[in-house]
Amino acid sequence: MFCKIVSGEEPSVKVWEDGDFVAIKNKYPVAPVHILVIPKKHVSKVELVEDSGSTSADFWGKMMGAVFATIRQLGLDKTGYKLVNNGAGYNHFDHEHIHVLGGSKSEPGGKT
Repeated sequence: MFCKIVSGEEPSVKVWEDGDFVAIKNKYPVAPVHILVIPKKHVSKVELVEDSGSTSADFWGKMMGAVFATIRQLGLDKTGYKLVNNGAGYNHFDHEHIHVLGGSKSEPGGKT
């Protein structure tokens, strides 16, 4: 589904974008602010876990740069945020993504 969002085949509300990543509003939010940051190129969660080399490290550096750019744009760096990355049995999509949650006085999306 994320590949379809990137290609424009599936509708989404973009809040941030660069050449490699896009941040969209989650269709099923669990917090007042619930954003998904996804790579435009399909990156498999399974393959990232299996790759402990420089390719994985390079990807995560760029991914976190996109996450923090999104956080700053939304002002969550001043009000608070929570990052969630699901894996194995907890993820619904194999396309790597990070949830950015915020917008409430209490911890968004439940206690960790």
